[in-house]
Amino acid sequence: MILQQESPELQIEDMREDYARIALEPLSRGFAHTLGNGLRRVLLSAIRGAAITSVRIEDIQHEFSTIPEMKEDTTEFLLNLRAIRLKALSDRPAELVLDVEGARSVTAADVQVPGEYEIVNPDQHLATLDSDAAKLRVWMEAQTGYGFRRSEEMNGEHTIGVIPVDAVFTPVRKVSYEVQPATARSAKGAPDGAGMEQLLLEVWTDGSIPAQEAIRAAARLLQEELGVFARLGEPEAPRAQPAHELVGLTQEQYGTPIESLQLSVRAHNCLKRSGMMVVGHLLEMSEEELLTLKNFGEKSYVELVERLFEMGYLPEDDARLARVRSGAIGADEDEPLSTLPPVDPGAAPIEAPVGAPEAEPDETQSALGAALMAALREAGSDADEQA
Repeated sequence: MILQQESPELQIEDMREDYARIALEPLSRGFAHTLGNGLRRVLLSAIRGAAITSVRIEDIQHEFSTIPEMKEDTTEFLLNLRAIRLKALSDRPAELVLDVEGARSVTAADVQVPGEYEIVNPDQHLATLDSDAAKLRVWMEAQTGYGFRRSEEMNGEHTIGVIPVDAVFTPVRKVSYEVQPATARSAKGAPDGAGMEQLLLEVWTDGSIPAQEAIRAAARLLQEELGVFARLGEPEAPRAQPAHELVGLTQEQYGTPIESLQLSVRAHNCLKRSGMMVVGHLLEMSEEELLTLKNFGEKSYVELVERLFEMGYLPEDDARLARVRSGAIGADEDEPLSTLPPVDPGAAPIEAPVGAPEAEPDETQSALGAALMAALREAGSDADEQA
């Protein structure tokens, strides 16, 4: 007799921004190890992140130099820079700048970061300047990537005075899993200890990506790779292109919330009310479709296109960007009319029929229409007095 097994259930036991603990049960014997080990390897090696890859310090040629008026030596300073955790909003490389003077403690919050990146740990200590005459100017290159890349692999990419550093791209700091017997309540029809297993998975991240999102991304990657074996021996069907590929984005970019674009309040609210939640939704819509959204005029459209380009979501040769730059679109149609059109004093006044009662104001009449009628009546009165 074969015992009927329920589908495994996933339970979140603890969830924070940088930590997640989940339990999956019941699983047949051996499957907890298979899933746990597979997810662990993918989480540690295949989740995209950002890191500093090279550093240039003013008047310093190599990592064994001494930086004047600074407590830390160059090697220790580079290690502190490497500890800066970055959140990338696009795949485009960027330059970070540190320019400080005077006796003070320097932290990651002092680093000037472009809009495509964010510093997750601004309290990270970088250096201690111990003199009022101290000056520290540093230029850092940040890139996105996977896993870990040694500084030796980047030696050929830089010039004299640029110091390559080991880059830890992965945003996942630690992954552990544990296999236990399934609880009795989870294995319907099978007594506790009858071979059913429970998988406990714990994930820690650096804060640049939520732990829950990292687990979802790893599971999707495994699912895509195993799909090839699931179709083994079947007639090859046309592969449906994923939505993110249709708009030229990675899966992570496609799902980026539109809040990261930092649009004006008006443009952001118009898009949210229309159901546009992520960047991928915006790029799937044509220019005509966006301009037909309620209260979303050409000014908001130009702002949106420029921000998408600045953050790496639109290529340089994109047709929408070319139209905006050429001025083919960009008339300020978002702002309501604040002044009335000029009235010709010589024009004949609009008069009501003799004996007709004065029109009562229509409650549904717009404020603009009421102001326009008042201006026309005033112009008519002036014309009568001049006659």
